[in-house]
Amino acid sequence: MGRTQPSFTRSVDAELEKLLRLSKRVGYPCFQEVVLEASKRVREFQSALYDEVTDPQEILLLTLISVIAEGRCNGRLRS
Repeated sequence: MGRTQPSFTRSVDAELEKLLRLSKRVGYPCFQEVVLEASKRVREFQSALYDEVTDPQEILLLTLISVIAEGRCNGRLRS
């Protein structure tokens, strides 16, 4: 996949776990679906941003945006 630092990966995972818990608590199925899909892509974004100055929240935000954008482009999200 790419290069990652274990401590940074743990930080990304911790932020992702927060989002997963939140998505279950709020009970919005679409939000939960987006977060679950983002969890499958997060390493790809983490690897792509390896040489950039970034933080775990930024990686998750960009990953969530990618899921939403792809859903929009594929007609899964309403205008």
